[in-house]
Amino acid sequence: MPRTRLVLIFLLAFAARYAATGAIENDHFVTFTRGLQVLYGDWPVRDFDDPGFPLSYLISTLTAAVFGPSLFVNVLLCVALIALTSTMTFLLAYRATGSTAVAFLAAVITMAFYPRLYNATKVIVPVVAIAIAWRYADSPSPGRLVALAVWTAIAFLMRHDYAVYVAAGNLALLVICHAFELRVLTIRLAAYVALSVLFIAPWLIYIQLVEGLGEYFASAFRFIAAEGRRTTTTLPPAFFALTAVPVAGLLASFKRVARLGPAHIVSACVILLTLDVVFLRDVLGARIPDVVASTAVVGAAIAGRFMSERAMRTAATVGFVLLIVVAAALLPGRANFGTSVNAFARVSQISRRLRQVSAEIIPNPSMAPLIAYLSQCTDPQDRVLVTGFGPEIPALARRPFAARLPTWIPGYYEDAADVNRALARLRDERLGAAVFLDGTPVVERSWPALMAAIRDRGYDEYAPGSNNGRLRVWLPHEVHDARRDPATGLPCARVDLKAGLYGTDRHGADRHASDR
Repeated sequence: MPRTRLVLIFLLAFAARYAATGAIENDHFVTFTRGLQVLYGDWPVRDFDDPGFPLSYLISTLTAAVFGPSLFVNVLLCVALIALTSTMTFLLAYRATGSTAVAFLAAVITMAFYPRLYNATKVIVPVVAIAIAWRYADSPSPGRLVALAVWTAIAFLMRHDYAVYVAAGNLALLVICHAFELRVLTIRLAAYVALSVLFIAPWLIYIQLVEGLGEYFASAFRFIAAEGRRTTTTLPPAFFALTAVPVAGLLASFKRVARLGPAHIVSACVILLTLDVVFLRDVLGARIPDVVASTAVVGAAIAGRFMSERAMRTAATVGFVLLIVVAAALLPGRANFGTSVNAFARVSQISRRLRQVSAEIIPNPSMAPLIAYLSQCTDPQDRVLVTGFGPEIPALARRPFAARLPTWIPGYYEDAADVNRALARLRDERLGAAVFLDGTPVVERSWPALMAAIRDRGYDEYAPGSNNGRLRVWLPHEVHDARRDPATGLPCARVDLKAGLYGTDRHGADRHASDR
C-alpha cells in the first residue's frame, strides 16, 4: 500500500472532521479537565478521582504541556486520533478485499458517521487491536505476541473496559491460531495474560500505594452501577441489525480465502460483537459512530470472502451513491456551517472560536459570563467546585476543580466513602467559588456533608444573572461588599495575587492556612 494514499486519507479525514466541529459537548471536558488538573500539580487517584481512564487524560496532559493547555490543541488531538482511525480502516479494508474502492468507501463511511470528539479513543483502540491481531495471524511469532499484550495494556489504561474487548478478540485469535498445538496454545495464552498484567502492573502498584486497589475498584463499580441506572436497557431494531454483522462474519469465518484466514476474521468479529453489546445502548444514534469503523472493517472482510473484484467495485459504487444521499440528508443537522459556504472560511471560523473559547463553542453558551467571571474574579490558585453537569466550567475558567471531581452529578459519588474522601481533600484546598447548576436544594439532598462544609466556611449564596433560574453560586463572605461584575451581578474582588487573599478575617485566614 503506497504511503501517499494513507497520508491523503488521513488529511481528508482530518479536514472533514475538523470542518464539522461545532459546540464542544460537555462530556468532552470530563477527560480534558482531568488532563489540565495534572498540569496544576494534582496526582491521579491521590488528589482527584479517576473513573478508569488514566491514559486518556494523561495524553491530554502531555499534549497540553508540549503545545499549550488550550481547548484548540485538545480538539486537534482528538481530531487527529479520529483521522488516524479512518486511515487504519482504509488500510484494513484494503487488506481484507484488495479493492481500493471498497477500502475508500469504508474510510469515507467513518468520516460521514463520525464519533463525538471525546470518543476518539473509543474508535481507535479496537481498530488498532484488529490490525495488531491480523499481523499476529499472518506470522504468530513471540514478538508479535508481545505487541498483543502491549496494546491490551494500553487499552486498559485508555479505559479499563477497553481491555475486555481487546482481550476477548486476542484470546479467540490465539485459540484459532494454535488450535492443533495444545502445548503452544497453553504457553502462548499464559504468556499473553502474564505480559498484559506485567505491563499494567505499574499503574496498579501506584494505585495500591496511594489509595488501595480495593477502594479504587469499589469506587469504579459504584460509578458503573450509577451509569447503569441512568442508561436505558431497551434494545432498538438497529442494535440487532448492527450485531448481525459480526455474527455473519463468525459464520463465514471458516470459508477459505487467500487474503484472510479464520483467525483474522474471528478476532475482528469477537472484538466488534463485544463492542456492539456494550456500546449500543441509551441514545443509539449517538453511539452508532463509535462502532462504525470496526463494523466497516468486518463488513469489508465479509465482502472479501464472498464477492469477486468486479462485484466489489459495483457494490462500492452503489455504496458511494447511497452514502451521498444519506449524508445530504443528515449533514445539515450534524454540523452548523453558518452562512459561509467557503471551506477555508469555515475552518478559520472554527479555529478562531476554539482559540478564543467563544460562546458558540461552549456546551452551554449561557455559561460564558459565569466562566469569564471565575477567570477574572478569582485567584488563579483558587479552586472551583461544580455540581450538576458542568465539567467545562473549571477547564474554561482555567481553574483547578475542588473536592476531587470536575463536576458532581446527582446520582453519582453519593456513597459515604466517596464523599468522605472529597471532604478530606476539600479541607486542604482554596475554594474560590462553588457553582451549583441545579440549585442549592439538590446539593443539600444529594451531598449534605458537602453542603455543610461550604456553609461552615462562611460562604454566601448568590443567584447570578443567567437563563438557568436554578443556578446558584456560593462565594467567600469577605467578597460580599466588593464591586459587582456587570455580566453576572456577582461580587468581584480585586485579588491581591501576591498575597493570594481576599481578606484577613477568620474565614480567609483559615481558608489559606494550609498553603503557608
